[in-house]
Amino acid sequence: RRLRGGAVMLVHKSNEDINGYLRGEHVDGVVVCSQYVFQIPGQKKGVWGWNDVSALYCVSCGRLAADHVVLKEPAVETPPMKKIAPAALAEMHLSQEAIEQTRADRERLAAAQRTDLAMLDESIDPLSIAAQAPREKPSLPPPVPQPTSLPQQVSTPPALSSLAELAASATGAEQAADDVSALLAREAAYNDAFKDEVERMVRQSLAQERRQELNAELEQRLEQTKKAPVADFLEQIGLPQYIAQFKGEAMDTETLIEVMQHQGRQALEEVLEELGVKSKGHRMKIANAVA
Repeated sequence: RRLRGGAVMLVHKSNEDINGYLRGEHVDGVVVCSQYVFQIPGQKKGVWGWNDVSALYCVSCGRLAADHVVLKEPAVETPPMKKIAPAALAEMHLSQEAIEQTRADRERLAAAQRTDLAMLDESIDPLSIAAQAPREKPSLPPPVPQPTSLPQQVSTPPALSSLAELAASATGAEQAADDVSALLAREAAYNDAFKDEVERMVRQSLAQERRQELNAELEQRLEQTKKAPVADFLEQIGLPQYIAQFKGEAMDTETLIEVMQHQGRQALEEVLEELGVKSKGHRMKIANAVA
């Protein structure tokens, strides 16, 4: 809606959810909810603007907005297609050579992506490489031959010639020793990297198995809690004094779990306070048990 001075004010309908869908009754029928009502965010103390997740729920029934029938989807404006002059189309026409080059580039990119995601084969698998026969250590390269005498124009004493040969032999031996040391260092670094990778894979596998076991155990405990009578539930957590109040309001453990999952901990504590659980510690104890 446009106001005076050119300002624009956004108008939000009462049955329009946060995504712009107009919604009606609940998908399970009017018995659950006859009309969806949008809850303006930022109404709770300490929660600002759209950080308030209560905007995702209906004010009337407290269930998710997505559980209500869609009456009208939000209108999406499609920008008009820009017309291109024939002369511009002629300039945009690609030659056959450019098309072939584009296809080749795409195939090269797809091949590179497949290579990154491919399974390990025997050429790059650390376990397969380690199982292969050990490689022989390279032998020292022969010393570089050096001229035994200088050109005939310059006469070199025999003592100086022998010193030159010894110096050349020592230089070749030092170079060979450096090459062997570098090769051994690379092999040691590869072995360390291989061990680290194997340990990482084992730790990741154990963590995944443990995570699956914990999830299965949590689901089993949750199902047991849902099926347990409210009296047994309160007895287990050491709060039997509230059994009569819960039975008087027909409150069961399954309803408590649903409130915790769909509306949050604060909503559950408000329900418990209405049931007569005045102690903050007792409310926290019940909330922790159904969490």
